[in-house]
Amino acid sequence: MSQVQIAKAATRAYNGNNYEYTDLTAPLMIVPNIWGLGQQLALFGSESTNQESITLEEITKGFGLITDVHRGARHQVSMDHTRRMMSFAVPHFTLDDAITPRDIQGKRAFGADILETVAAVRARKLETIRQSWSATKEKAIWHVITTGTAYAPNGNVSYDWYTQFGASRVTVDFELNTATTDIIAKTEQVFAAIQDNALDGSVRGDIFAIASPEFFSKLIGHPTMKALYLAYQQSPQILKERLRAAGYDARYREFTIGSITYVEYRGVGPDGVRYIPAGECYFLPSDMGDNFVEYFAPADHFDFVNTAGQELYAFEYSDSRGQLIEIQTESNFLHVLRRPQLIVKGIVGA
Repeated sequence: MSQVQIAKAATRAYNGNNYEYTDLTAPLMIVPNIWGLGQQLALFGSESTNQESITLEEITKGFGLITDVHRGARHQVSMDHTRRMMSFAVPHFTLDDAITPRDIQGKRAFGADILETVAAVRARKLETIRQSWSATKEKAIWHVITTGTAYAPNGNVSYDWYTQFGASRVTVDFELNTATTDIIAKTEQVFAAIQDNALDGSVRGDIFAIASPEFFSKLIGHPTMKALYLAYQQSPQILKERLRAAGYDARYREFTIGSITYVEYRGVGPDGVRYIPAGECYFLPSDMGDNFVEYFAPADHFDFVNTAGQELYAFEYSDSRGQLIEIQTESNFLHVLRRPQLIVKGIVGA
């Protein structure tokens, strides 16, 4: 009996009919909506470490005004720079799976009248694992941006970046439920907060505003914004292509006012929790430089001891008894807001 005959027989048995053959329809594949705006926009830079923790050295430069003194009086004294060092452990994340003979024996491959194979099962499991890692990374990015704390849901590390770096978050109430609100004046508050608190000697120009659907809808529906939004929608296509080249796809509505590009983010994680809470919007410079960094530590594996950390590790081990193929994956990462004050929170308002 050929593989195709076996598979067809299995299909008939599955349908509860041992005497009639029925053709398979086109396969129906249910694919969850995969969100990855934070990764597409590369909001965090990437650095590797060959240890399980990182140490950041901070230096604060200071200077002052010089006043006049009487001749012969003691000279005024300059100040030196203030330095400090901080160490942070990199959290350890793992996700494993396995292939057993039960995954192969007597199973029909999806969408085809052939028997299942180890290679197909392996590819399917690795795809699921990779998507889980991608969703976790996206969750971590927005967790850090919206809360200001490191992503470690089980509490193995606990870092509040505002506390660590002596900063505070600015919140701007856009009062979008008030018809007379001056939205441009609100955006100026955002610019001022980012520029005045940057403390890195850079001039901040273009700004991303990642908005919840509620905030975005209120913004484009505000009486002072409707005409501007309509004009933007009718603008030359080259502008939208430039924005999509920066990481967007057709799911993300965008609206640029001056140098602020608002992007509606409807992203939801596998846990059902939205990445951007309802009624909120987060403003951050489009060019973060090294102010937001994701650090990778090496795998918990002899072959990678004291080597530069990679984004993701995957290992496969076969059981010597021929009963199990184990797939092990891990990633060791920490998202650090080195200048958390560069994030401004916007709210719809009462």
